[in-house]
Amino acid sequence: MKKIFTIGHSNHSIEAFLDLMVRYEINCIADVRSIPYSKYTPQFNSKELKDVLKEQDILYIYLGKELGARRDERELYTPEGYLDFEKVSQSPLFQSAIERIKTGIDKGFNIALMCAEKDPIDCHRNILVARQFHESKYNVLNIMGDGSVQSQDNIEQRLLDLYFSDRMQPTLFGTNDPIDEANLIANAYRLKNMEIGYYLDREEEVVF
Repeated sequence: MKKIFTIGHSNHSIEAFLDLMVRYEINCIADVRSIPYSKYTPQFNSKELKDVLKEQDILYIYLGKELGARRDERELYTPEGYLDFEKVSQSPLFQSAIERIKTGIDKGFNIALMCAEKDPIDCHRNILVARQFHESKYNVLNIMGDGSVQSQDNIEQRLLDLYFSDRMQPTLFGTNDPIDEANLIANAYRLKNMEIGYYLDREEEVVF
């Protein structure tokens, strides 16, 4: 099975980040941040990170325009004003970047999708981007803040527990209707999208 990683740089030191690259034999970082810099973690500013990765023979590609969580196209936002991940996933720009990554994997690159958030369940790199690979039967491996890995199946179970924690409880009459887990998972992704999606009219700074 083909595989792809995700990672959040969070507040890692650059040394700790590089150690994770070595541990998981990652040789390509696909940066999916809409804003590829941070005053709090300048070691992960795009140029600085690219230079450090190059010294380690790790390729850096920036795909924030194609796969980022902020988009200029108004039609990709919901009536409530937040970015609709399902619409984004169907856009030609997004799909072209997904195909580019798949081509890279086919060529032998061990790719990690990188954003800022520590926990993938709170980041579009997982809820939007990695989901596309999971649905294409790739083995999605999410590198956690402590260096461990959670599969996309693990993430989906966490989403179910978050939004549908009572799904296994018996009904008032002591029987359960069959659980459509696939539908629950799809709804859980939508609920998380609503929670973390970028809002057009939100004034406070949101860094993805």
